Amino acid sequence: MRFQATPRSIVLRALGRRRRAFTVVEVLVALVVVTVGLLGVAGASAMALKASNAALRERAAITRARTRLALLVAAGCTNASDGEVRVAGGVVERWSVGPTLAGVRLVEARAQWDDAGRRRVSLLSGALLC
Repeated sequence: MRFQATPRSIVLRALGRRRRAFTVVEVLVALVVVTVGLLGVAGASAMALKASNAALRERAAITRARTRLALLVAAGCTNASDGEVRVAGGVVERWSVGPTLAGVRLVEARAQWDDAGRRRVSLLSGALLC
């Protein structure tokens, strides 16, 4: 008995032979999906870099304020005085020494910097025993 091909089996066989490669539409859709994914990764990387740089600036400002406070404490009660310094990176250091009250002088060290258009401030306080 010989197999008789029906019109439907002929069409299915022809489609099966023709579907061995990707169509242009499938390739374009895949390219769009990959492009959107890569753009998302690039955007996330840019945001991470921006946050990392902001953290570095903040750490540098806090370190400067700590150093200034340590210098004021090391200078002692009689030599400590107010002042201001502008340093590289747009950081402004300000420090103030209060009057002597009951053998103690309050000291503040402040570091200010701009971060994405916002003014950021780090304030450290201490006391000098006279």
